Formats: sequence, C-alpha cells, structure tokens
Amino acid sequence: MRRRTGPICPGYVRRISPTACSVMPFTGSSVEDMEQLRHLAKQYARQVPFGLDWPVNFWADKIGWETEDQAARVWLNAYFSRNNDPALQPGNTTRH
Repeated sequence: MRRRTGPICPGYVRRISPTACSVMPFTGSSVEDMEQLRHLAKQYARQVPFGLDWPVNFWADKIGWETEDQAARVWLNAYFSRNNDPALQPGNTTRH
C-alpha cells in the first residue's frame, strides 16, 4: 500500500510518523476546536493507522476502544457531527 501524500481533506487525520499525526480541522472551526484537535493529535497519534487518511469519527472510535478515553471519543464524534451535517453541504437541495 502506498502512503498518502498531498493535502489532507478537512475532517480527516493522517499518521505521519510512528509517534505523530496530522489533523485537518473543518473549515470554520473555532480556535478552541483547533487547539483541542492539536492536543488530541499529540496524545493519540498511535491510534491512527498508517497508510490512508481517516475520518475524525473513525479515529474517535479507535480512541474509545483502544484507550477507553470516552471523553475524547464523545468530543471528536460531536465535532464531526457538528461540522458534517449533510444539510449544510454545498449543493444539497433536500428539503424536510
């Protein structure tokens, strides 16, 4: 499997070394959200598999299962849900 290179899509995480990962925040994220992502990237880099870019919610589940840190899992899942609402995506014309 080839390693991913190039820019990371918003809302994804990539492991760049055995002890470091890179997280791309969603567009419009607050400073507090970016600081929290940076902190989690330092603390839980080992929970990101090598090789591909992974969505933040997948990373949250890995953290929850492997380290049992449910607070980090809940925060990452809420961050993903808050910024990944299909109704907010450009071009979505679905009406409810």
